[in-house]
Amino acid sequence: MKMIKTRNALKICYYMMAADGLVQDSERAKFDELGVMLDEQFPKYKEQLVWECKQKGLFSPDREIVFLIMDYVEKELEEGIVDSIFEDTIPGRLLIWNMLTIALCDKDYTDAEKRVIHDAVRLLEIDEADFREMEHTLIAANAVAREESFLKEAEQGNPDIQLQLKNLKERGRIISANAREQIRKKEQ
Repeated sequence: MKMIKTRNALKICYYMMAADGLVQDSERAKFDELGVMLDEQFPKYKEQLVWECKQKGLFSPDREIVFLIMDYVEKELEEGIVDSIFEDTIPGRLLIWNMLTIALCDKDYTDAEKRVIHDAVRLLEIDEADFREMEHTLIAANAVAREESFLKEAEQGNPDIQLQLKNLKERGRIISANAREQIRKKEQ
């Protein structure tokens, strides 16, 4: 199992926000959430890390940025991959999971985002079937969340909608349990 230094992984997650050419507030919020989950010291160096990433010029709308991002992701992986577990590392699978999470949080999983993630999967030597399982789990979880949000807006005490919401919550619980099992199983 390949491990990557946390700081390099966070830079890759930051680059993922630019992969589709448009950075959404939901992506920024997810990046902050992931940063704190991966490293409780993240708030202390977040500003410096973001500054370093912004110096790459990835947020310029007049460029074909996906190739630049792929290059930067590759460089971060080359620099950050280690074969041993250290205190400031995360498993490569968790990095891919986090990249997928950022790509899907704006509800638009673009071809550019897919290309960047597939490149990282290849470089981290993650089994394609394992990746597909992660991808499908997160896509399903996002679909449930979107449907739940839509139904909550239309609910207004309708018993049919309340039953649908209950079923969606159960489906979401099952998907979450499956996701936890995928990560736990593959980290062993």
